[in-house]
Amino acid sequence: MRTRWLVLLCAFLFLAFAAPALAQNSDTYSDPDGRFTVPVPTGWTAETLANGAALLTDPDGKLKVYALVETGEDTAAAVTAAWATVAPDFTFAPQQTQTVPSSPGVDETALLTQVSADQKTVYQGVGQRVNDQVYVLLFDADIAAATQRAAQIQIIATGFKINSVDTADLSSLTALPMSAIETTFTDYVTATLAQLHVPGAAVIVVQDGKVVYAQGFGVREQGGSAPVTPDTLMMIGSTTKSMTTLMTGTLVDDGLLTWDTATSSILPTFALSDPDLSQTVTIRNLFCACTGVPRRDMELLFNNANAEQIVESLQTFRFFTPIGEAFQYSNQMVATGGYLATLAAGGTYGNLYDDYVTQMQTRVFDPIGMSHSTFSSDAVAASSDYAIPHGATLNGDYQIIPLSEESLLTPIAPAGALWSNAQDMARYVLTELGKGVSPDGKRVISEANLAETWKPQIQIDATTRYGLGWIIGSYKEVPLISHGGNTFGFTSELAFLPDQNTGIVILSNAQGANLFTGAVLSRWLELIFDQPAEYQQTLDFALQQISEQQAKIQKRIQPMPAAADLQPYLGSFQNDALGTITLALDGDALTLDAGEFRTRLVPMKNDQGEVVYVMADPPLAGLDLKFEEKDGQATITLDILSDQYVFMPA
Repeated sequence: MRTRWLVLLCAFLFLAFAAPALAQNSDTYSDPDGRFTVPVPTGWTAETLANGAALLTDPDGKLKVYALVETGEDTAAAVTAAWATVAPDFTFAPQQTQTVPSSPGVDETALLTQVSADQKTVYQGVGQRVNDQVYVLLFDADIAAATQRAAQIQIIATGFKINSVDTADLSSLTALPMSAIETTFTDYVTATLAQLHVPGAAVIVVQDGKVVYAQGFGVREQGGSAPVTPDTLMMIGSTTKSMTTLMTGTLVDDGLLTWDTATSSILPTFALSDPDLSQTVTIRNLFCACTGVPRRDMELLFNNANAEQIVESLQTFRFFTPIGEAFQYSNQMVATGGYLATLAAGGTYGNLYDDYVTQMQTRVFDPIGMSHSTFSSDAVAASSDYAIPHGATLNGDYQIIPLSEESLLTPIAPAGALWSNAQDMARYVLTELGKGVSPDGKRVISEANLAETWKPQIQIDATTRYGLGWIIGSYKEVPLISHGGNTFGFTSELAFLPDQNTGIVILSNAQGANLFTGAVLSRWLELIFDQPAEYQQTLDFALQQISEQQAKIQKRIQPMPAAADLQPYLGSFQNDALGTITLALDGDALTLDAGEFRTRLVPMKNDQGEVVYVMADPPLAGLDLKFEEKDGQATITLDILSDQYVFMPA
């Protein structure tokens, strides 16, 4: 079951303590005693308290982060002692205490979490013990505010640097040839695919201008026998974004626009919820994840929109943070960037999707030689080699989903609706590594404008930035450029090391298979630099957490209420943003039909002991709905962190 505070926990856990932190922020707090440093995000303040602890506070005063050092051999006890140091009148009574994967050089890491009774505040403490010194970060966070500034919290968590712990620097090394690690790598991918129950995957590695490894794993369809090959078509999700910015860069080359062209000069009717920004926001801003407009994917799932409606929807989205202050990921924003670039290339409003597809074909796919890549699900269905999408269920299994569900992403095609295969994606990586020249020697984009897409725009955490459709980071000081993608039934990862002239493509036919793609990418990096299998502890811990979560779900499932008790919640309900849903009893099963998808609802107790109804089937398995009576009317509420959607009787 998805709880608000668990999102924070996962952010701290996997980003902060599974890899070494290296603060790169220009504004850094240094402990007066020289024991640690911590980055101060844009707009935040930092001070040293009388008790010696550092206090970082967000611009709105709703988030407080304390950094201090306690002495002791018991890491969890040191975290509790730290709370007593900074807040003597507060009783820290964590509901969850975990020993989590540690960074190299750290002996033990403990994570303690307490959530207030009203579920509005989370108190979280992280202790990292080095010998008998426990380096502690304490988070006193309004949950809604933490959701809006999640990236800034990650900057602090990942940038907290213990000065006595050295960090690895592999920048002077040369990556090993794939031939030296091929057998070990293949065995790892095979074993991990089976361990995580992912039906199939394709992996390609390029090195020094050519494909040096191409392998398919598993099957195209769960229960079937047709194998996945490097030619098998799959959706690549948000990995599409960098191709859209590459296409835009070719328009800059042709003088049809600049990265800093105001969107209003391309589409005078363009509007955001902030009228001033509507006139000044640029093409670059649409791609940089830095405007402050947050992720709003529910609108995509529940509404069958078109390209023009995606552009127009931006005027209804509120800003979480001011422009340029914090990383905020928006599929609609990037899609709009692709569509406005299409208008600058001569496209017409009212035919945006088709014109965008044409521009991508002529400016990206054809010159690179990506002959199988397509936005057409009909073309995919007519082909002889495509993978079936698999969505995750409440039980943690994968089930086949229809191709039609993937078509819900069509309106945001520039942000994540491309079908491709590993062979085509390898040509794309080779073009990126070739600084804009395709494997056949064709200049696709100028080196200068390709470099512009790699240029950092906004911090994601202490060690990574978002560029224009790319995540700009490093692996132990070796520059790494990457982007992953998720759809309702596929997961992808693309990454390359420009200084090493090598890269990897990982495609899989399972929803949310980021553990798999992340493990494969991490193991590849470890092997080519002859590093120990450090990521394995993170993978093992994640699997343990999933197992515990599944056990908790099974214990919380409740009997289905009598039909008479459910009667007020049967029928059609409407929400202005998400449209109409219809609830019905099908025998003993309660179902929700959103038009675009259909799912069973399972009654379950949440953390507060309330009965909620949880979606059991893809694409939103695990999301819960609350049935309530408000002002004498039956209502159904979908609560997504800081966004609440209330459905009223239609």
